[in-house]
Amino acid sequence: MRQETLKYGSKGRNLLTYSDRGEQAIRQGDSEIAEAWFDQAAEYWKQAIALTPSNYIEAQNWLKITGRS
Repeated sequence: MRQETLKYGSKGRNLLTYSDRGEQAIRQGDSEIAEAWFDQAAEYWKQAIALTPSNYIEAQNWLKITGRS
């Protein structure tokens, strides 16, 4: 998904921040905080997908797999 975030400009940086913080929370054993960060990332992905539905296939799959679509 990192390549896809590059296409989305400044919002892509937010996505990376949210995703990275979610991953960091998982490593620290805080799944509740991780879920909150991933939920934030999901909201940005939904906005990106709404703008260009044919793009971001990997993000669309992530949203479905994680139950955030």
